[in-house]
Amino acid sequence: MVDVGCLAAFDHLQWLRTGASAAESLNCNQLTVSRHVKKSQQVFGVTLKRKAAEWHLDGDTTLLCAERHVHQRYRWDFDRTLRIDAQHWLRDSYSSLKIDGWQQGNMNYLEYERPVYLLQNRIIDAWLCSSPDHPTDPSLTTIQLCSMPSYLVVKDSHPLAALGSSATLADVRPYPIQPLPKDSFPVFQAVLESLGLNATLDDRLPASPLPIEDLIVGIASPLTIGLYGPGHIVLPCELPILVGDALVVRSEYSEHPRLRKLVCDLLGHIRSVAAGLPAVTILDGAALPLNAKFKSLVS
Repeated sequence: MVDVGCLAAFDHLQWLRTGASAAESLNCNQLTVSRHVKKSQQVFGVTLKRKAAEWHLDGDTTLLCAERHVHQRYRWDFDRTLRIDAQHWLRDSYSSLKIDGWQQGNMNYLEYERPVYLLQNRIIDAWLCSSPDHPTDPSLTTIQLCSMPSYLVVKDSHPLAALGSSATLADVRPYPIQPLPKDSFPVFQAVLESLGLNATLDDRLPASPLPIEDLIVGIASPLTIGLYGPGHIVLPCELPILVGDALVVRSEYSEHPRLRKLVCDLLGHIRSVAAGLPAVTILDGAALPLNAKFKSLVS
C-alpha cells in the first residue's frame, strides 16, 4: 500500500488537474508529486491518462478504491484536512470563505459529472452545487443551504429592456436563452423548455442591429446577478422554479461532527453574503437529505 502523502499527491493531481497546483496545495515540489504519482500507479496497477482537461484512470481500481476508503476515513476522524470544491456559479459566493480544516479546489466546474465522480471515488470530501439539479445517487447526501428565485437577465441595450415592466414570457420566447452545459441541469432545462424558452435561434426573432450575443437572455439568481456586471437588468418575468446552494457529501459522513460544523460555517457565510437580499431564504434546517424534499423545489 502507500502512505497518506503518496495517495494525497496522486489524488490532488486528478482533482486540481496540474502538477503545479497539486504541489502548491500540498506544500511540496512538483518532483515530489511526480514521484508519488508514479509510485501510486505502480502499486495499484493503474494508469493515469489526460483526456481534455481531466485525468482519467485505466485499469482495475478495486485496490485503489479500498485504499481511498481507509484514507478518507482517516481524514474525517483524525482532523486531517478535508477537500471541498464547487460549481463555477457558486465561486463568487464562496471563494472568499476560509474554513479551518478544509481546503478549496478550483471551484470552476460547469457540469456535475466530474465532481460527482470525485465524490464517489473519495478524491474530494464535499461539493457545493446548485439545487434542484443535485446528484440523486443514494451513496450521496445533499444538504440545501438556501433557496431563491431564478431571474432572466438582459443587457440594458436589449430590445426587451425597452419594454420595462410590461415584458412577458411571450416577449422573451423569440430570443435565445443562455445555453446550459449539456445534460448537466435537466430539471432546470425541463422548466425552461416547458415555458417555450430555448437556446436556439427562433424564426420569430425580431430584426435588430445588435449582434446575436447581445440578444441572448441570461439566467441568474439574487446571488449570481453580480456576475453579469453593470449594464444588465432583470426582466419582470418570474421563472416557476426555486434554485439554491447545496452541499453534497458521501452519506456515511452525513452525521459526522465535522460535517455539522461545515454546514454551520457555510450557513453563517451565506447569511453574510445574502444580507439585504430578502429574496434569499437561508435554510437553518438544511442538515437533512434534500432528495426527500426534491419535488417541493419546483413550483
